[in-house]
Amino acid sequence: MSTVSLVHSHPCKTCHISDVCLGSNLQQSNCRLTNAHRIYHRKNTLFSAGDEFLGIYVIRSGSAKALAPSQSGDEHISKFHFAGEIMGLDGFANGHHSKSIEFLETSSICFISVNEINILLKNSDDFNQRLLKVMSSELIANSAMSICYSVYTREQRLAKFLLDLSTNFIDRGQSGSEFLLSMTRTDIANYLGMAIETVCRVLGKFQEKGIIDINQRMITINQVSALTNCLYGTDYLHSPEVNNSKLDLYRASA
Repeated sequence: MSTVSLVHSHPCKTCHISDVCLGSNLQQSNCRLTNAHRIYHRKNTLFSAGDEFLGIYVIRSGSAKALAPSQSGDEHISKFHFAGEIMGLDGFANGHHSKSIEFLETSSICFISVNEINILLKNSDDFNQRLLKVMSSELIANSAMSICYSVYTREQRLAKFLLDLSTNFIDRGQSGSEFLLSMTRTDIANYLGMAIETVCRVLGKFQEKGIIDINQRMITINQVSALTNCLYGTDYLHSPEVNNSKLDLYRASA
C-alpha cells in the first residue's frame, strides 16, 4: 500500500497547470473540487491493474510510469506521465483499471472523483474539450508507438524518445535542451522494446558524435537537428526496409 501525504488546500486556485489539465475557466463549472492533493514518493503505486475505477488523477509535479501486464506475467511500460497530464483514463472502459501507475519521483497528484467528473461534464465546456483532447492524444500516441516498434531502428527509437521528451518539457515552459531523466535506463529499454545494453550503447554513440551530453541522468541535447535527421533522415526514408505508408502515418500523427 502506498505511503501518501495529504496537503489540505484548494489546489486548483493556486496550481499553475490548472488551465492545462482542466480547462481555462474551471469556475464556470460550478464544481468545487473537494479532494486535497496528495504527495506520493518514488516507487509508490497510485493504482494497480484490476483496481476499481474511482476517478482520474492529474499530475501537478513529478512523473510516473504506466505499466501494462503481459501474457508472460511481465509488465511493459506503455507510457511516461509528466506534470499537467491526466492518469487513469483507462478506467472509463469497464470500471476497472487495465494498467498500474508507479511513481518515478516524489510527485504531487490531484484526484477528481467519478461524481465530480460527472458534474464537470455537465457544467464545463472547457473540461469536456480537455478530456476529449487528452483521450484523442492517447489514441494517437498509442498508434504512433505501435508503428515505431514495427518500423524504426534502434537509433531512431532513441532519437524519437529524446525529441518527445524535449517537446514535452518545452510545452510545460521548461528547458527542452537540458533536462533530468526521472526514469532509469532499464525503464527506457522496457518502454522502447530494447535491451538495456542497446540503450546504453546508442546513447553512448549519440554522445560520441556530440549530439547529446550525458551526466548520469542529466541529458543535454546539443544538436536537435541531428536527432531529427536520425529520425527522418533521407537515407532512412529511401531504405528498402522501410514501409513508407507506415512512416507517413506516424509523421502525420507525431
